[in-house]
Amino acid sequence: MILESWSIALITCSLITLALGAVGLASAIRVVRFWDPGADSERQIGLEEQVWLAATLTQFGLVVQVVSAVVFIYAAGYFATLLKGAMCAAGAVAANAYGLPALAVKLITIFSGALWIVVHRLDIGCEDYPLTRIKSYGLLLIFPLLCADAFLVVAYLVNLDPQIITSCCGVLFGGDAGGGYSLFEYASPARLLWPTVLCGAAVVFCSLLLVPCRAGAVAALTGWAAIAAWIGFYVLALLVVTVVVSPYVYALPHHRCPFDLLHYPYAVVGVPLYLSLHAAVLSGLGGAAAALTAGRWIPAGQVRPFIRTAVLMSLGSLLLFVLIAAWPPVSYIVMGGQ
Repeated sequence: MILESWSIALITCSLITLALGAVGLASAIRVVRFWDPGADSERQIGLEEQVWLAATLTQFGLVVQVVSAVVFIYAAGYFATLLKGAMCAAGAVAANAYGLPALAVKLITIFSGALWIVVHRLDIGCEDYPLTRIKSYGLLLIFPLLCADAFLVVAYLVNLDPQIITSCCGVLFGGDAGGGYSLFEYASPARLLWPTVLCGAAVVFCSLLLVPCRAGAVAALTGWAAIAAWIGFYVLALLVVTVVVSPYVYALPHHRCPFDLLHYPYAVVGVPLYLSLHAAVLSGLGGAAAALTAGRWIPAGQVRPFIRTAVLMSLGSLLLFVLIAAWPPVSYIVMGGQ
């Protein structure tokens, strides 16, 4: 499998992000050691140029990582045609112990890179660059994620064996009543919906509390609460899409593949569904991260417009996600389902 064109594309993306991350890491180490915003030395001017270079590389690396995640999903769809028992990409991703962790780390690096860019935008909006050291520490944390991503991708590809029988999505994402191994053994629709609704309500509540952008311990607590709520909602939303929504989109009760939603003809629903979810979570986390800087590193009044825009985008995208997710089951029931 390692010599397949999809595999080469995945490895190439990993090497590019590692190379970009290594340059950013070297710049971050120098900034952490020598950054002095009050100095006017030649070294300080050089460090400022390196910060801009690191920002450019990080933004490009984020784009490559997004492409890598998309390639990974479509590569899994191709591998499903070669693996015994894998009827869709879900079976290919779960074909060995490295597939799901590789996809999870890719998503984590994408979110981390996006938040880093948010911090960078806030930082360059101030004359004294108050968040430069924080950005550099962020790069120090992101680079190990890139290394883990590259390792997991290679391990996943190396350990793909066409002779090993893997499971289909109906087993992987089904309930325990069907027997066999299930990733979501306890994730029945009834058990998922109420926690998701409550977590969504917490997201809306915490997001609205961010808008006044008051500095102090309460604002920081609200920011952390919003981050926790968005992360929890993201995980639950992915489960709901897989267990509850996807069977209605496919019109098959046991087809629960979250990846086939990105393939024709289901992409008409799946692409806007996933785009709205990720837009909501990314903008929501960005607004919460911005709130954590208010009053401590950046004046609250300067951060407030950014937070308002982020909250508006997140709640608007959240509403769109809910409408798209609800449409298949609701239309099924209204148009003659049960």
